[in-house]
Amino acid sequence: MAYLLSSERPAASAAPAHPLASIFAWAGKVRAERRQRLALFSLLELDDARLEDLGLSREDVRDAIRNRPRSLNETFSSRRAVRARSWFRSS
Repeated sequence: MAYLLSSERPAASAAPAHPLASIFAWAGKVRAERRQRLALFSLLELDDARLEDLGLSREDVRDAIRNRPRSLNETFSSRRAVRARSWFRSS
C-alpha cells in the first residue's frame, strides 16, 4: 500500500500492539487528570491575595475546573497576561 504523505497512516497503526499497554496508558491518563484536578482544588484553598500574586482569580480557577481546557498552562498564562496588561495601563 502506498501513501502520498509521510503523515498518512492507517488508524490501526496508532493502536498499541499489546492490549496491556493500552490499559497502562489509560491508567496513567486517569492518574494525571486526578492530579490536575486536585491541584486546581488546592488553588481554590489559597487566599485571594496569594491568587492575585499568581496573577489568577478564583473565577479563573473555577473556569478551569468547569471547562477543563486542554492546556491549563496556556489558559492561566493568557489570563495572567490580560491582567498584567490592564494593570500596566491603569498605573
